[in-house]
Amino acid sequence: MRRVAVKIAYLGEGFSGSQIQPAETGLRTVAGEVRDKLLLVDHVPAGQFDLRFASRTDAGVSALGNVIVFYTAFDSNDLLLRALNAVTKGVYFRSYADVDDNFNPRMAAKRYYRYVVPADRLDPDRFTAAAELFAGHHDFCRFARTENSHQSTVMAIDSVTVKKEGEALITDFCADYFLWNMIRRIMAAVIQVGKGMSSLEDVKETLAGKDATYGLAKPEGLTLLDVTYPDLVFTAPAQCPYAKRLRDDRYRDNLRAAFHNSL
Repeated sequence: MRRVAVKIAYLGEGFSGSQIQPAETGLRTVAGEVRDKLLLVDHVPAGQFDLRFASRTDAGVSALGNVIVFYTAFDSNDLLLRALNAVTKGVYFRSYADVDDNFNPRMAAKRYYRYVVPADRLDPDRFTAAAELFAGHHDFCRFARTENSHQSTVMAIDSVTVKKEGEALITDFCADYFLWNMIRRIMAAVIQVGKGMSSLEDVKETLAGKDATYGLAKPEGLTLLDVTYPDLVFTAPAQCPYAKRLRDDRYRDNLRAAFHNSL
């Protein structure tokens, strides 16, 4: 057996988050889908895949570049991705990199996220000014959930940028890591400022420690764009291993768009 890292993509609407849930819940998760298909196509004994994820995503959150790591009996990474893409629904296996037994996907160099919100009823200047408040080093205790009382909420966001494309406002984030629910809580505050429901001063004071809450923005707007590592290069197969699936999915998307455009 050897260990491989694979970049995957998925639409969050098809899953109850990335983490495996107890069987009795009946919930479909990204990890559950990947595990089941590894058992189907690979020859590694059950329980020995040691499947791990770089980033946890909540129900409804999408990913274009999450990273998974596991043991495989395949000699060829191209064949591995072709086999997984042939039997999996909702997850695209995009590229790969060979890693050693000690590689931990959680120890990423940078993580990149994007949040997309309809631009109507939002003041773009106020929206942008509010989003940019969160760049830099802050205590994000009012804008995140912590998994335990010992987890620090003091950290830095490298960059926050906003651009308007068509009828959407797109906010991109980059940092070494993000706290649980952090971007969705930040975006809830930014949207409130954009709608005139809160002021920039309100958000500044909350970021400085004043007790306040702005709720949680919808998960559907959030996408994990990429996870990167020092000196680790991911390779995509010469031929797209999910080309037919992509054509079929685009066909269904076009049918859905045509239906809504006809209403």
